[in-house]
Formats: sequence, C-alpha cells, structure tokens
Amino acid sequence: MPILPRLKSIAKQMLYGAAPVWDTPENQRYMGYTPDDVRVFDRFLNIPKQAEPGFLVDYLGVRTRPESLANHVRNLAGTVHGIPVPGDWHAEAVEHIGLIKSVLDAKGTYRIMELGAGWGPWLVAGAAAARHLGITDIHMLGVEADTGHYASLRQHLLDNGFDPDQHTLLKAAVGASPGKARFPKVNDSANQWGARPTQGDSTADSAYLSSVMGPGTIEMEEVDLLAINDLLTRQPQWDLVHIDVQGWEADICRAGMGELGKRAKRVIIGTHSRKLDGDLMEMFHQAGWLLEHEKPTQMQYDRQAEKLESMTRADGTQVWVKPDKNIQVKY
Repeated sequence: MPILPRLKSIAKQMLYGAAPVWDTPENQRYMGYTPDDVRVFDRFLNIPKQAEPGFLVDYLGVRTRPESLANHVRNLAGTVHGIPVPGDWHAEAVEHIGLIKSVLDAKGTYRIMELGAGWGPWLVAGAAAARHLGITDIHMLGVEADTGHYASLRQHLLDNGFDPDQHTLLKAAVGASPGKARFPKVNDSANQWGARPTQGDSTADSAYLSSVMGPGTIEMEEVDLLAINDLLTRQPQWDLVHIDVQGWEADICRAGMGELGKRAKRVIIGTHSRKLDGDLMEMFHQAGWLLEHEKPTQMQYDRQAEKLESMTRADGTQVWVKPDKNIQVKY
C-alpha cells in the first residue's frame, strides 16, 4: 500500500479511536460508508462529557440509564464512549452517520420522528446534536407500544434536559392504517427488543412472536394503531424519520411513501430479514430516493425456521435521502 494512504489510515485511527482497517481488501469489507463519511463527526469531537455513576455517556454527551438496556451492556455504566466507528454498543456507524447528516442538513429547526422508539436513542441523539449546533427549535415525535420501553423513553428525555411534555410521545403501535392491535405484555422490557404488534389472527405474526419470545401462551394487551400518514402530516417537514418496528417496515413505508416523499428529508430503516432488505430497496429506489448508506441483514440459514426473521443474526440498516430536498451535508 502506498505510504500516503497508509499514513491517512493511521491518522484516522488515531483521531477516531477504534476505526476500521481501511486497507482491508475492498472485496473483503462491507462497512456501508467511506473514510470521508466519518468527517461528519468532526463538529462533535469536543463536546464536554465525563463519566457518571449510573449512566452510560456517549460521544454526544447523551446519558443513558443502564436499566433501560439489555443485561449484556449494563456493565458499561459509568463509562464514556467516543465516536462510534465502526460502531458502538448500540448501533453500527452507518446509522450514526445518517443521523448526524440529518442534523448537519437542518436549517434553523430540527424535526425527528422515531417509530418503534424503544427508550428513544435516536430521538435524543438527534436533538442533542442539534442543540450542540445551536438549534433551539427542536421537536421530537416518538411512538412506542411497549409499556416498559415507553416509560424509559420519557425518562431518557428528562435525563438529557428535554421536557417530554413539550414533545410528542405516544404509547401506541404504527401501521398502514389506523385502528387497534394487540401487543405482547413483556415482564422484562429491557431484555426484549423483538416484540411487534399483531392484528386479527395473523399466523405470520403469531409465528414471529413465538420465535422471539419462546413457545407457550403470550399475554397480549390492546393498543392503538396509528397510521403512518397521520403521523407524517403532523409536521410540514421531517429532518429524519427513523423506523424500526420488527418486520412491519415494508407495509408502513408502502402506505406512507407519498407523504414520506413530500415531508421527509431522510429515512433510516432497521431491517430484519434479507427479504425485507430487498423489498425496501426496490420500494425506495422506484420512488426516486437515493441510498446513502446500507448494511444488509446478517443471517444464519436454518431449514427448520418458520420465518426468515428467525434466521437473522444481526439487523441491517438502510439510510435513504430525498435528492430533491436540496440537501448538502456541511462537514
């Protein structure tokens, strides 16, 4: 490898910490971003932050309570984390890069929606990054159906200086059309992130829930089902719409594609099967969106599995941008 590119690789590793090995042969890596994309973090390198007992602190200074998280990461309480390249305890770099690009492209206001919000990591990260850049007109909309996660969502805003009552946090599920759905009652929400709603007697949903929650009777509760278009029309423009609803993404995006095209500048989608990867890719491509970043779902084939989602070892991510929104990331 020529000396200059090698020196650049070393410099990036020194600057950003645990950076990928940039000189890995290209056909043996799939990062979903380039070394230049990492420059989006430059304006967030010097945010004051310090370790706090009982909190995990990230590169934006966002404080997260370990009890909101799964057991295997709770030992990170009291630690401070740097730029998430190639990823962090929560997500891969592509998802963070998409989020930061949405903030850098914001023009005086910042509007973010997170569907399947969990404890609201992307809502608060986007709002905190926008606040760091001096944006004060911020509004978050989060939708979460799980009772435990919804409580963590409200607390996460409070822990980071945002009044949840000044934003829109809805305990509900999201679908293609409004109505009612059933959602599993989970005793230990922090260790269950795969639940999704079901409607009627859907055998597909029942099989999926059994695969992630185990066999036996699953106690359900009725929740409101909010239509994607009714949520999108609450604001004239969204800087970012983040969707991660454990398999309903294609139906939701298909129903909302018209309003997404009118109102959303960027969409980040969590994917949960190879089929879902392809369905979303075709849908957004045909609608004229531009794929900025992508990491496909990782799977382990299992002939005995009833559902493709059951073969998934790691979720994927797609970051889409609407090219007619005059977007130009400012490093």
